[in-house]
Amino acid sequence: MLLLVGLVLMVYGQSTSHKKLSGYVRQAVAENRSQLLTRSVDGAQSSRSITAFVRIEEKQADDILRKYGCRKYAQWEDIVIASIPLENIEAFATERAVSRIEANGRASALMDTTALVVNALPVYESSDTHPAYTGAGVVIGVEDIGFDLTHPNFYDASGRQYRIGAFWDQLSKDTIGSPLPVGRDYIGQSEILAYGQSTDAPTQTHGTHTSGTAAGSGYDTKYRGVAFESDICLVSNAVTDDIEYIDSADIYKYTSAMDALGMKYCFDYASLQGKPCVVSFSEGYSPYLDEEDSLFSAVLDRMTGPGRIIVTSAGNEGIERTYFEKSAIQQEAGAFIRCFKEAAVYRFTSSEPLRLMLYYYQKGSNMPTDTLSFTTAEVVYDSIMTKELICADDSLSLSIYRYSSSFLDEDVYQILVKANRTLDSFPPLALVFEGEGLIKVYGNSKMAFKSHETDSRWSAAQKGHNIFAPGCFPAVICVGATAHRMEIVNEKGDAKGTMDGTIQGLLGPFSSTGPTMSGLMKPDVVAPGVNVVSSYSHIFHSEDDIVGWSEFQGERYPWAADTGTSMSTPVVAGIIALWLQAKPDLTPDEVRQILSCSCRQPDPSLAYPNNFYGYGEIDAYRGLLEVLGLSKVEGVSLHQPQSVQVRPVDGGLRLVFDGVTQTSVSVSIYDLSGFCIYSERQKVNGTEMTIDLPSVSKGVYAVQITTPDKQFQGSCLVRL
Repeated sequence: MLLLVGLVLMVYGQSTSHKKLSGYVRQAVAENRSQLLTRSVDGAQSSRSITAFVRIEEKQADDILRKYGCRKYAQWEDIVIASIPLENIEAFATERAVSRIEANGRASALMDTTALVVNALPVYESSDTHPAYTGAGVVIGVEDIGFDLTHPNFYDASGRQYRIGAFWDQLSKDTIGSPLPVGRDYIGQSEILAYGQSTDAPTQTHGTHTSGTAAGSGYDTKYRGVAFESDICLVSNAVTDDIEYIDSADIYKYTSAMDALGMKYCFDYASLQGKPCVVSFSEGYSPYLDEEDSLFSAVLDRMTGPGRIIVTSAGNEGIERTYFEKSAIQQEAGAFIRCFKEAAVYRFTSSEPLRLMLYYYQKGSNMPTDTLSFTTAEVVYDSIMTKELICADDSLSLSIYRYSSSFLDEDVYQILVKANRTLDSFPPLALVFEGEGLIKVYGNSKMAFKSHETDSRWSAAQKGHNIFAPGCFPAVICVGATAHRMEIVNEKGDAKGTMDGTIQGLLGPFSSTGPTMSGLMKPDVVAPGVNVVSSYSHIFHSEDDIVGWSEFQGERYPWAADTGTSMSTPVVAGIIALWLQAKPDLTPDEVRQILSCSCRQPDPSLAYPNNFYGYGEIDAYRGLLEVLGLSKVEGVSLHQPQSVQVRPVDGGLRLVFDGVTQTSVSVSIYDLSGFCIYSERQKVNGTEMTIDLPSVSKGVYAVQITTPDKQFQGSCLVRL
């Protein structure tokens, strides 16, 4: 991508209008110009457009958009999402009222760790943990890929009531008469079931799994989702793996702006139902630090609010060393390149002028034999500078592009290292920085860093600083993944474990960690993300991952295990749906406040919050007590009893114990104001006891059980 961006920059130099375009938009303009030349020779004249964020003076927006043949899809004050004809975009950018045009490419589904974690995969089991709150009256929106809309997990547990209310397939070819920018939506049971599956379902199943984790009923299995009585709204978007389903003429319609429209679709559907909504987005991309992300971040900030919450994945970048820095007291620091492609892109920031070197080490040498170098003083704003190195049969180039960032107070530099073959096949290559001040260097898991025995001086590579966008944006709840289910057995009887370095109860080694490139603490929270079992598509699946099947309406539907922050994200979304049921106007900031005082802290050696676990591992029950105002009521435990279930019955409660017990049990019942309306002690002789209650109003109550036996002690919420 950088080479195309560089082409545009070198052709247009310091043009004011082109400074308004993000790099991805410039790429689209350059590619469109090239194809226009080809099409004019062939006699074809088809118009192409890009879906983009535009910052534009609010009162002039409609007139200017109309003037250039743009189509507005959404507006938040001075930010618009619109379709812009690529041949008009340069003229459009010259308008004084237009200050910025941005878009980014398609995200990736964040289950890609599965290939690395070979086999790792958890179970989210059905439980009666909080029967008072099930997600009823709340919409869970899931934007993802690969949906099997007929899976019984999307019905209620009886298999009779269908729970998906709306589905937008952004890749659908049935677009005639559709009011949506791409694809078509399907509303209600008959339309959705007649459609049956997303366009990419023959090759993807990710969304079937994540939506099942957040909201699935479990049907006839123990693999029930978190908010199993919520309403469901789904959006099947386009990611990097969906390229085969996209016409080349439409490639720039599927951008980060279209992802934002998918989230808006879920919120709009929930508003029509008069219900709160939480959106789960298990996708992401490496952020740019530049203006390409600023409008996306601003739109999500304006889109969220009371009863409108977005939950996204932190990313699966934790395995590789994706960051290094040179402190202000060091004269130089560096790391070796780890990349299996012919080109690698890195970004760095610096508070002071510096010199950058690319060191080339010939085989057997422990000192660099050839060097490419730049000083930051050589690099002009918004233009590319390139130097080349020819050594024997090897060809290397180093390019630098300098730009300002809306997220930072300092400049950002983008580096492109390009070769005539894959970089991993070269002798060792090191990036080295020298100068005054603090220097921070960022890569990603595909363009990472390492130490090398060739030269021990360049050993600054470290993990972290690799949170994906949009999880790195302030408005969203960003989720990392912990490991609890250390082994799963598939239907063949094969045991599947976890990747090396996985410790039960702690952060999965793949889970991305902060801080973000802009210095924010992320993730916000962590949840189980290793060996999670949920619904899989009956159209496309891997037999090795299957742990069971359900027979439904003449078809066999699989349940399978997966690992990644893709899996932990819908767990958190489902729990927030339970909290929204208790408080429908809950805001993202209130969610963070609840997390700050209710999360479990898995690693006691750390101070919380931190850039590994955020506030800690989410605790659905303790969070509910916080939402309801019961967490500070003296006498109400902040944990649930481990070995007793409390079930409402006509006129009372039934306590069912795990095994025969003979103990004295004190039961107290509190209303949501914290007032104790009932308290009594009884002797248990057997496996259960029934308590007759006085007449009480319908509603939610906290039941406190106190016994000498600690396994039976705790509180739970019931709906009477």
